[in-house]
Amino acid sequence: MPADIHIDDLPGWRTAAMLNGLETAFWRLDTDAALRSNAVLVWMLDRTPPWARLLDCFDQVTRALPRLRARVLDTPWNWGWAAWQEDPAFDIHHHLQRVRLPSPGGRRELLDLAERVSACPLDPARPPWQIVLVEELAEDRAALVIKIHHCITDGGGLREAMTAMLPDSRDSRKGPPGPSVIPLPGARPPRTNAWAARTRAMLHGQRSLSHHSMSSLGDAASVLVRLGQRPAGVPESLHAVVREMRRIEIPSPSPVLAGRSSQRRFESVEMPLGRFKAAGRSVGASVTSTYVAVLLATYADYHRHLGAGGETLSTAVPVDLRKNRGHGGNNVVGTAFLSLPLAAVNLGERIRAVHHLLREASTSGAVHLLPAIAEFLPLVPPVLLTAFVRRLAARIDAVPSSMPGVLRPAFVAGAEITSCLAFGPRGNSGCISSLMSHHGTCSLNVHLDPAAVSDLPAFADLLHRNTRDLLRLGTA
Repeated sequence: MPADIHIDDLPGWRTAAMLNGLETAFWRLDTDAALRSNAVLVWMLDRTPPWARLLDCFDQVTRALPRLRARVLDTPWNWGWAAWQEDPAFDIHHHLQRVRLPSPGGRRELLDLAERVSACPLDPARPPWQIVLVEELAEDRAALVIKIHHCITDGGGLREAMTAMLPDSRDSRKGPPGPSVIPLPGARPPRTNAWAARTRAMLHGQRSLSHHSMSSLGDAASVLVRLGQRPAGVPESLHAVVREMRRIEIPSPSPVLAGRSSQRRFESVEMPLGRFKAAGRSVGASVTSTYVAVLLATYADYHRHLGAGGETLSTAVPVDLRKNRGHGGNNVVGTAFLSLPLAAVNLGERIRAVHHLLREASTSGAVHLLPAIAEFLPLVPPVLLTAFVRRLAARIDAVPSSMPGVLRPAFVAGAEITSCLAFGPRGNSGCISSLMSHHGTCSLNVHLDPAAVSDLPAFADLLHRNTRDLLRLGTA
């Protein structure tokens, strides 16, 4: 592990005492299996790392990033903001395990295993993450399946950690940077005083509402500030924020993709990063626009494959607001709700159209409304919160997210990471997709609901076909 890590290099991993509103909501939604917020990364390795060295490696990581040694302490009656509490019985062996991949040890068997890992709930009494070393892949390779709860970090935070913690050579054995570079804000009471700790967490959450609200923009954010200064105005302020929320138009979903279940299906396509970027540049579009257009083309072809109608795809596009606001925390994300056309056009035209729509959406004030509203979510009874999120997500056909990775060689316990796959939590939407880059490759990954996409082989084939078309566009 690198020995010169500084807190300024990892702004997303500065451990706060409290979870923010969105993180608290992520945690409480776990009571519904369809809404669990577990993200899964799959690191493809060129060899199997020694087990003892792998354990030592991640033990060092948890010492450098102590949030990975903290568990979530919720409030009485699940009302108010949850807190982080250092796990006094933390043991790295509780979080790492190893398995052998069933024959023939190919990509499909690995993705099936990752689906099963994703489906299992995390132990709420421990820090919410897990790593599985998968051995006996084809060609003597291996993989790490990493499951981490969304309340710990988001895609940007994962990239920060990977860039800082992963060495760039096979033989690197540097130790952790001395004591924790990002210490927890203080020891929490033992389990016997859990009630007092929870009460303090709840009260602290109320007092810090005004501070949290400063992370967002627009009228809704100023409402939150006024709420912190004038508690008597809670009903009026909530009404004002709800009024602002009504300005957001939720697109109509495709009837073809209306089915919902708690089942999952992972699919992934890898391609050379340089050729992928060249394809976008050839039509003057960004990497994100290019990737979303490929996904949209796949859905358009899937509708035609079924002989079904459908004019638009209902999407919720995450927008990272940290850079815009100079915010150092994780899970500071806006959302642009877009209705993307499924009309039959050539891929270049589709990419340009998507690029225009995404550029307009990212600069719209509407993307800042949900982060402001999110700070109220810990005040919503979990039963009502779950019902609301279920209804909202059911109207979303796809959630396309983008996650830049480590753009250099990276190693873990002596094994080189050859590529990285990412599968976000789908919620109750029909699909969440992600584009993740690593060194000279990128992967387009989809986490599908089989009830929404009933012909999974056809969808996977169309995804590969549109990816090939994209690479040809870049070559031309």
